[in-house]
Amino acid sequence: MSKKKKTKKAVKAEEVLRYLARNPSQLIRNWNYKGAVLSGLLRAPIFLVTYLIGKESLKVALGAALVQFVFRFFYAGISGAVIQHFRHVEPAWHALVAILLIIPFFSHLLEFLFQSAFAYMTATTQHTDEAIIRSICVTIISALFTLFAMRRGVMIVREPESKPLKKDVSKLPILIFQFCAFIPNEIASMLRRRAYLGAFLSFIGFGIFSQMMVWAITGKSSWTYNGGKSIPLLKYWGIDALLLLSVATSISLMIPPRSRKVSVEEFLSIEELKPAEKV
Repeated sequence: MSKKKKTKKAVKAEEVLRYLARNPSQLIRNWNYKGAVLSGLLRAPIFLVTYLIGKESLKVALGAALVQFVFRFFYAGISGAVIQHFRHVEPAWHALVAILLIIPFFSHLLEFLFQSAFAYMTATTQHTDEAIIRSICVTIISALFTLFAMRRGVMIVREPESKPLKKDVSKLPILIFQFCAFIPNEIASMLRRRAYLGAFLSFIGFGIFSQMMVWAITGKSSWTYNGGKSIPLLKYWGIDALLLLSVATSISLMIPPRSRKVSVEEFLSIEELKPAEKV
């Protein structure tokens, strides 16, 4: 007879907040080395490239990247522990809101202090502001994805279901694909249900979000080619994002729908399929 898989009891966001407030040492004990390593490797190049684009010396650029790596290595381990505590929160959107309020605020407040000190000593303040804006954009996406991954048992530490970093990294490509495919799949589902208003608002919202994010990252509201030439409308990041979303949604519509709709909560908590246990 197969054994039923044990699942942790769902908790509320306020319960997690109270627990962490009473036991802040848990953030150190459950320091997430997986998030620390990946975050450091992801964020340091942002500052390296930003300083090099600003025509600073390689020495200064490497210094800025090193400061960011050290900061992210220690802080991302703590923020990873915070997100891990929220991975069992229900409903899922409560966890999303809490994480997006907590992680970016403390992360970039401390980041600003560290990088500003470096910028003051090297007289490169203008580049710090640009790099932090780009870093904030990365934080928003990475926090959402980290929660998604942790609710699927990936990138967690000090729990029975945690796995080696190498195995978690091997799962990231499919997780990234599922994460990116959620919005077009959801819009396609709305269209099948004839929820046209919801689909339209989601479509427009994605375009606005994409325009703002890429604008913040690149510092440009549109792209050009051949020394300033541009294509009307298509030059805007948001329009390009809507075109890509249209293609992805069309592909999703051509694929037969599943027997039942997967909600946002299920999307965030669904676990990988495992082979049936032998009896």
